[in-house]
Amino acid sequence: MSEKIKILMLGDGRSGKTCYMLGMYAAMPTNSKFSLKATDPDQGTRLSASWSTIVNGLDTQRWPPGTDQPKTYNFEFSYGYKPLIEFEWLDYRGTSMSSLSISSEDNVEALRDYANQCNGLFFCISGEYLSFPINNANITRIITQTKADRMANYLQDLGVNRRPDEKKSFPIVILVTKYDYCFHRPKEELIEDVKQMFLPLFAQNSGWLVMICPTSLGKELAQDRAKGTIEPFNLHVPVAFLLYCVLGEKARSQDEKARIIADKLDEWEDSNPIVQWMNRVKIRELEKSLEQMENQLQNTKQMMNILAREQDLSSTHIYMSGKRVKIDLS
Repeated sequence: MSEKIKILMLGDGRSGKTCYMLGMYAAMPTNSKFSLKATDPDQGTRLSASWSTIVNGLDTQRWPPGTDQPKTYNFEFSYGYKPLIEFEWLDYRGTSMSSLSISSEDNVEALRDYANQCNGLFFCISGEYLSFPINNANITRIITQTKADRMANYLQDLGVNRRPDEKKSFPIVILVTKYDYCFHRPKEELIEDVKQMFLPLFAQNSGWLVMICPTSLGKELAQDRAKGTIEPFNLHVPVAFLLYCVLGEKARSQDEKARIIADKLDEWEDSNPIVQWMNRVKIRELEKSLEQMENQLQNTKQMMNILAREQDLSSTHIYMSGKRVKIDLS
């Protein structure tokens, strides 16, 4: 299993970050070969209990309280119950993103440091703010209310400290949570509105890799938060996309290592027969290493393909430098 990756979700206090995380953990499709579990059994039990309260509750007490202190969760993503990737998830106070840096209570600097260390960002925008189309008259208000302007500050820090490029992607997921407030809107129109809120992310040659994904805990909840049925929608897709990107980086690294080994073998093949004979042990070792690396690369690509097919990533809205791209399932 590769080293642990870090994920940070940014959003205001009403965006439903914690509820999304609970749903993501508990609502992995039952017909999937992939599974998700908390590495700490006690933490996993608490998460499952919180989700059970949401699913079975019949009043507004079904919803968990807002996060009052930063909490770190560790998850293991497995295929066929065999660990594939471990990732760390930070849940924090919704006000931390807009608090002053001098506020030790909100750990603002720690949040910024974590953002610069993480492997991917989730931007959480509540569908409550997007139930009607964005226009020139309301866009400033919506960007301010959703804290999209604050999220942009984190992007600027990343742009300076970890400049994205097409060789090494830094995935960003813009989640439209509480999509139940937006079901009545044409999906493509909603996607375009979200893009308007983060225009620099979609600039030509910007190098940003972005997914826009509507999610919901249940389409009845916009009308009845107390008794609306829980019907998870798209909760598993965002983390599957980020892990697909991590596997993609792993595949590129394996391919580069295989090319280096192949180049060394080519050098030996170009040498005279006596030199080849004298170094026959080294050559056999290199041939074995190349075979192993190529097998690892093939396995990684196969896992990416399985993940993309099972989680239906080919139908999602993914952009590179503002241009929509499709996940290759070949």
